[in-house]
Amino acid sequence: QQHSPGWGGGAPLMIDLHGLHVEEAINILRQHVHEWRSHGGAQQLVHLVVGTGHHTRGTRTPARLPAAVEEFLRAQSVPYSEPQPGLLEVCV
Repeated sequence: QQHSPGWGGGAPLMIDLHGLHVEEAINILRQHVHEWRSHGGAQQLVHLVVGTGHHTRGTRTPARLPAAVEEFLRAQSVPYSEPQPGLLEVCV
């Protein structure tokens, strides 16, 4: 799911990946990274909601989605920060 006021508009674009399987989330993110790179021009702040793993089955199982998304962003050379747990912020 995504909520967007439009490219380059005031509020950040928000992409909610939390609750998706890792493969689904990475596919969605791959499409967005391609779009961001082909768009060029004005920078856009993007919030990626990845969750913290509170709903992951088994209390000893670490959340896989946040780590996979961070790994993907690093591999694509997309700088990011984590202003709060479960939320990644990128400027593209």
